[in-house]
Amino acid sequence: MRNIPQWFWVLPAIILASLTACSSMPASPSSTAWPPSFIRTGQVGELMLYYDHLRKQPVTELAREYDKARHDFAKTRSDLSRVRIALLLSLPNAPFHDTIAALNLLNELPKETRDAPSGLRGFANFLGVLLAEQQRAINSVDDLSQKLKDEQKRTRALQEKVDAIKNMEKNLIRRDKQ
Repeated sequence: MRNIPQWFWVLPAIILASLTACSSMPASPSSTAWPPSFIRTGQVGELMLYYDHLRKQPVTELAREYDKARHDFAKTRSDLSRVRIALLLSLPNAPFHDTIAALNLLNELPKETRDAPSGLRGFANFLGVLLAEQQRAINSVDDLSQKLKDEQKRTRALQEKVDAIKNMEKNLIRRDKQ
């Protein structure tokens, strides 16, 4: 995986915290179990809770959850399962992390369906914008890294030329002294 600046992951965490703080959830002594059956939230709230749950899981559990989500999507082809897979693919330290695949899934979300709530569509659009911006940042870092490598090669070549000129001057000075 490419090196992504640490600060880039702060924005989704802040948004996640803000959205989960705004949802109406009863206090719970045990909030580690998923899915909590007593919480009544919409699909967007469920997705935020799901993301919060996922980011705390070890890699092996994430792989199982990813396989389960892919199977569910293949079976149901629902918008919610599509967005769940996109969320899984967007996890930064997951072995299956793939921003482009997540964007493709979100872009394939049907534009107008009667049964798709606007909240889910809005969340999918929001996630798509974040992932597109993340991909642009990654591409920018890649471009800048390549430019840096090219400049380093150019600098080495110029330094070799300067060193060669210095050696020629030293040889000329020695020859003149003899």
